[in-house]
Amino acid sequence: MPVRPDGAEDYDVPVLTDGTVVLRRLEERDVPQLARNCADPAAAEFTTVPLGYTEADARWYVEEFVPTAWRAGREYNWAVADARTDRLHGTVGLNALRGTTADVGLNFGPHARGTGTAEAACRLLLEHAFGTLGLTYAYWMAKVPNWASRKLAWRLGFRSPVRIDGFMEQRGTSVDAWILTLGAEDPRSPQAPWDGPPSPAAARPEHPGGPPRPAAPRP
Repeated sequence: MPVRPDGAEDYDVPVLTDGTVVLRRLEERDVPQLARNCADPAAAEFTTVPLGYTEADARWYVEEFVPTAWRAGREYNWAVADARTDRLHGTVGLNALRGTTADVGLNFGPHARGTGTAEAACRLLLEHAFGTLGLTYAYWMAKVPNWASRKLAWRLGFRSPVRIDGFMEQRGTSVDAWILTLGAEDPRSPQAPWDGPPSPAAARPEHPGGPPRPAAPRP
């Protein structure tokens, strides 16, 4: 089993940073930006966030869902913020923890897309997942045709994309998904030439279409 972070029972979230972005505990001050991120049309199109996402939804996620999931060892979710200004860029986490594997889930606002923030945050997350928590594999799910998400996974070294029709559940509907895999010993760089569009649409979110957990049901 993966090692649980020290203090998980008390929701003591480890701070991870590369000096540019910081992964930290989600706080009440993040609620307004989190709500804006999840209400963005691209998030609605490619993730499982509820439609019409509000600050009440974000507050429930920050104050109830994330701490409960963390304490139970089901999911570990972080805020991703600017290391200098502390402005929230988005969220990133390890979802569906099972055995020594987990899914990567993330959701970033329009202001952060195309800046490299998501890639930096994922690299910090994966280093923690494999080096500290002892995971052996991480999985990435992207709704077809979210090429921007798939390209981010490719840059991080995720390999063997498999399309499974109807695999992803999005607000009660089955949609097609790509599943990609990264092992603890795999390089964190592309394992094969890029096989998608040369420039995925900038408006599409750089996150998996799987559960980035502001997708949880409303209270």
